[in-house]
Amino acid sequence: MKRIILSILLATACISASATEQINDKIIINGETWEVLSSPIESLDGQTSKALEALRGEISFTSTANYRGYIAYWYVKRGRLYLDRIEMLEPNGRYKAIEEDKLKSVFKKYRRWGKIKAGWMTGNLDVGYGSGSRDPENPFLPVFEENNVLTLKKGRITKISE
Repeated sequence: MKRIILSILLATACISASATEQINDKIIINGETWEVLSSPIESLDGQTSKALEALRGEISFTSTANYRGYIAYWYVKRGRLYLDRIEMLEPNGRYKAIEEDKLKSVFKKYRRWGKIKAGWMTGNLDVGYGSGSRDPENPFLPVFEENNVLTLKKGRITKISE
């Protein structure tokens, strides 16, 4: 009898369990802040990814709203995507930027004229603009006033689709 009750409770808990909406990266496009709905950092090459993981391992903490443990800030300038900074989640719930010299050291392969060009990024980058309301069909995914897809080849934007 205990097993049956335990099974029912476990099944009920699994059904009612739900995911938390994730905190997105941010990107500045033409002076406006958009949400990045995909994660360019996750497509890094092996060596750079390992260097970033080593750095993140020293100071990283995760939460249900940010399983990656960081927020990356990007900007577009002259048709190219650049990484501005990465803020790591600390155990106190606050975000702290990775020191600029450490970040530049990790991304030294992609530094040009003091900036970090997202030269590793080839593919689509989904972005959303405006207040992200909840999707009635999937309450864990936000719906934005405007959505675009930036198609990139080695960090250069080749196409913008709505």
